[in-house]
Amino acid sequence: MAALLKSVESKDFVGSNPTLSATAADAARAGLCAACRHTRLITTTRGSVFWLCERSATDPAYPRYPALPVLCCPGFERRAPS
Repeated sequence: MAALLKSVESKDFVGSNPTLSATAADAARAGLCAACRHTRLITTTRGSVFWLCERSATDPAYPRYPALPVLCCPGFERRAPS
């Protein structure tokens, strides 16, 4: 049991590799978050996808994981094309 707990604790279940590429369906469901420079796409080991608002780290007015789709956001800043 201890070995199982240790292996679970060592894994990052919210995804450690931020990726800005999402499918068109994911982007459509996210609304403004899909194009915002403050967003990080989090994928769990089970395949769930969450949109993390990184503004939430410095400003409590922004939810960490906003309800989607986000249609209006005062903190929205378009991501620069890659």
